[in-house]
Amino acid sequence: MKSSIQGGYMPAGLPQAERVADVRQLSDMQFRSLGLSKVAYTRPAMMEDGEEGCAIYAADGSLLAVVDDMETAWGAIVQNDMVPASLQ
Repeated sequence: MKSSIQGGYMPAGLPQAERVADVRQLSDMQFRSLGLSKVAYTRPAMMEDGEEGCAIYAADGSLLAVVDDMETAWGAIVQNDMVPASLQ
């Protein structure tokens, strides 16, 4: 039995949720949502009291939180089982 997706076959015995998807077949919306709940990035931001802080954003750009500093931001990202991404 073949196990490559390219030939139209999926590995046998895997539950549907664990099967490998061919990313070439994903819609734009599906592709953009890959890793959405697992990746976060930070940017400088103004806090409510006027002090400079650090904003945490989800992969789609949604604001998740604003904290005091970069160290706290990275700690919060990791503590919530997310991967901090560095944007260049």
